[in-house]
Amino acid sequence: MKIRKYQLVTCLLVIYAVFMTLYFGLDLLKSGEIARFWITLSAEIIVIILAYFALRKRDRLRKEREKQE
Repeated sequence: MKIRKYQLVTCLLVIYAVFMTLYFGLDLLKSGEIARFWITLSAEIIVIILAYFALRKRDRLRKEREKQE
């Protein structure tokens, strides 16, 4: 099974987000900034999801263009 580029990039973004959440998010929760923690986490999730779909669409369009040539 071949790992596609959009899957690899998404996986790396998820790993990065988990690391940053554990590294900085726990400090935010300890200092009482719960809303900031959840807003940041939600924004990260939205960006990762949008990146996944954008990269997948770009990969699909590239494959269609290669088939046409």
